[in-house]
Amino acid sequence: MITFIWQKDLNNLAHPMVNKLIDAGYDVTVYARGGEGSKSKGTGKGSGSAAVYSEPELSDEVVRASTLAEAMERAQTVITHLGTPQDVEDIYLGEGGIFENAQPASVFIDLSTSNPKLAKEIYALAAVHDHRFVEAPIDGAVDFAQSGAYKLYAAGEPDNLAAAQEVLGVLADDVVVVGLPGTGVAMKLASQIALAGAMLGLVEAVSFALISGVEKERLVEVLGDNPYVAALSNAFGKRIVDEDFYFGMDLSKFFSDLEKALAAADEAGLALPGLEAAHQLYDLLVLVGGGQKGIHALALIYYDEERCAKHGLNWALAQKAMDVYERAGEDGYDDYYLDDDCDDPDCKTHYHGDEDPPKMGNYFSHN
Repeated sequence: MITFIWQKDLNNLAHPMVNKLIDAGYDVTVYARGGEGSKSKGTGKGSGSAAVYSEPELSDEVVRASTLAEAMERAQTVITHLGTPQDVEDIYLGEGGIFENAQPASVFIDLSTSNPKLAKEIYALAAVHDHRFVEAPIDGAVDFAQSGAYKLYAAGEPDNLAAAQEVLGVLADDVVVVGLPGTGVAMKLASQIALAGAMLGLVEAVSFALISGVEKERLVEVLGDNPYVAALSNAFGKRIVDEDFYFGMDLSKFFSDLEKALAAADEAGLALPGLEAAHQLYDLLVLVGGGQKGIHALALIYYDEERCAKHGLNWALAQKAMDVYERAGEDGYDDYYLDDDCDDPDCKTHYHGDEDPPKMGNYFSHN
């Protein structure tokens, strides 16, 4: 018996996996917690928002539980797919959670993108109670999940991985065994860090080339022939120059992963300035109304206000993004920009403490 637990706003990802388990002959009990769930809205063409994929119907053969305790009554394997590290902590370790309701010698498989430290803690607690815990975060957007073209980064002790191997093989065709507990989540976050940096590089290259007079078609062709940037350019280059921001990974979920990566890096005492830069730009894009576009909509940050408005962005909201930059210094602007040795009253670089904080234009020359 398998129990599958997920957040309702992850229905588009969870439902295809549940159906795979049913098709493979497993008895599956499901429990969806929190949120309102996603809605079926067709293909997402036309309005300037990201593609919204139709929510697959769950098989009629599933058993639907109304509470977590009910879902866990006969579960030998428990699969979770949750939104945030706090969700994972609550569902596993909280009052009335998985550990309190688990059957003896259960196998836990967490598909969430949580936190390496938390994954290790859950593994350790599971081991103490003779359970087996494997983390296997999903790497792939909604469209990949529904087509099956996604990866699972599986991590855990060898015996635990062996116990979960059959189920993991049903959930995904591509299961990448990464290493010991904590490394699966770390690999997923590392993948997102690399993607964020590469996307930042691509949109800046495209913006620079276009404003310098390079023809769109030639730009896409040349970037697509460059072996170092071809994969990302072929996936997104033409869409960027055509201003087609419907396709691909939901930006809001990608941004959430960047926040998780920053938190994990901070816990590890590691400074990642490239990730911080990408995070701040995506933060700004979400703030001005781009949260439901594809991740390549980062290119909009480099457009003028009028063109951005055509894509539904409201730059009047940009001033609120200054909260992001206040986090750069422990005491905000006073700490980060103040320079007591600067006597130039017309200086545009330092904040002297006797005028309003810098405006958005001091950071983004185009907008």
